[in-house]
Amino acid sequence: MTVRNTRKPAGPHRRMPAQDSLWLHLDRPENLMLVTSVLWTKTLVDPARLRSLVSDRLIARYPVYSQRAVRHGRALAWETDTGFDLGDHVLVQDLPAPADQAALEEFVAARRSRPLDPKHPLWTIDLLQGYRGGSALVSCTHHAMADGIRLTQVLFSLLDPAGGETAPHAKVGSAGPHREPVAQPVVRLGAAVLRAIGDTGAKVQQRAARVHPVLETAVALPVCGATVAVGATGAVAGVLASALDGGPRHAVDAAAGAVTTAWHSAAGVADLLGPSTTTGLWEGEPEVEKTAAWGDPVPLITLARIGHETGTTINDVCTALVAGALDRYFTAHGTARPGPSDLGWMIPVSLSSFDDELPATLGNHFSLVLAQLPLGLRTFAERLAEVHRRVARIRDSVEPVLTFGVQYAIAQSPAPLGLALSRFFAGKAVGVLTNVPGPRVPMTLAGAEVEGIVGWAPCSGRQAITICVFSYAGQVRFGFGTDRKLIPDPEALVAALAAEFAAAS
Repeated sequence: MTVRNTRKPAGPHRRMPAQDSLWLHLDRPENLMLVTSVLWTKTLVDPARLRSLVSDRLIARYPVYSQRAVRHGRALAWETDTGFDLGDHVLVQDLPAPADQAALEEFVAARRSRPLDPKHPLWTIDLLQGYRGGSALVSCTHHAMADGIRLTQVLFSLLDPAGGETAPHAKVGSAGPHREPVAQPVVRLGAAVLRAIGDTGAKVQQRAARVHPVLETAVALPVCGATVAVGATGAVAGVLASALDGGPRHAVDAAAGAVTTAWHSAAGVADLLGPSTTTGLWEGEPEVEKTAAWGDPVPLITLARIGHETGTTINDVCTALVAGALDRYFTAHGTARPGPSDLGWMIPVSLSSFDDELPATLGNHFSLVLAQLPLGLRTFAERLAEVHRRVARIRDSVEPVLTFGVQYAIAQSPAPLGLALSRFFAGKAVGVLTNVPGPRVPMTLAGAEVEGIVGWAPCSGRQAITICVFSYAGQVRFGFGTDRKLIPDPEALVAALAAEFAAAS
């Protein structure tokens, strides 16, 4: 079945923004830049209805779903695939017997390990029939098309409320910083200025590259410096904006809050530039083969109760459960460090306010923030209190715009320098931790009720693990995606999470 793009293309080529092309440059066989999601339904999904949904709600809305990444000289662009065939991207097959969770996990692991065909648009959807009497849908999309927050929202757009009732859109991701609303426009302005510098710098670099590679490097260095400087200026502006909010009556409180924000932001930068906390854990180079595993859901109402009783958030509780699961895993494997310690994780933070209508170009508009999770604490209560303190520090800062500036600097750097910088910052974290609030009510896919959803962001550099916390219809699932060489037993992490939840609740 061949489905042509019905939208009028903006042109044969659309220049790829730096924040999108970065993820193509970071692609490595051992860590592909793929955002992977899986959902499963109680009954079989009709393939024809699924193809119709994909055609109407993805391809017709977002041109990048029918465009391929091409190189024009030294620049990358999105080019309309004139031979686009939906059958190359929506694939239907039976899940191999016994069609249980282990079989589905192996299929997802294989998808996470296999690169997408660069000759076509960089996405696939596999519809697996027969999973526990229903169907499973595995979505695999390259990070260059959009960030994981937006891609999750795109996935949700394929779903409809069960019973036909109207349900509010799930607000995926969160914009930062959180403490002072007045800082939000400043952060968004800083991001916009960074994009403008990036676009201008890319054009100048392209012209310089035609003259000589040395001239390209000479141009790239001040562009990198400008992006970092604007990121820092955005942080300072956010602090000043918060100080001016509320008028003279609140000047003292605002000034104190501004100092706190600056202090917290400085602490975050120190973590980002300081020594890695991953030394001694999962040492070695990752390989091509990946894994995927997830456990039984835990009730959202229980997590909310724990948060209410302790004065923390559901996100804090989930993060503390992950830290406890890692403690149990390291102890069981004899690799636990003596005494309390930290372990760095990259956490995606959206730089945009939630919008029901995503931009047609999708793209990446997020920042990766380094978060240090505590290890070696004796009780769940201690872990939760420490996680709450650390997450509050990140929320009460302007780190996202600073790290967005770093990402732009990497994207605009000559390839050798950019890869070296990326590897340096990726080495600060053992992996990626995402928390995705999904739909609160049961949803359907082409008329079949969805039972569960999980999904993972990609790792980079030598990172060995990606963890997702995915809430849907009153339940929360924890998913683990690991490098098979470095962490061959993700099921042990699933069991450790279940044991930690049982102890906490």
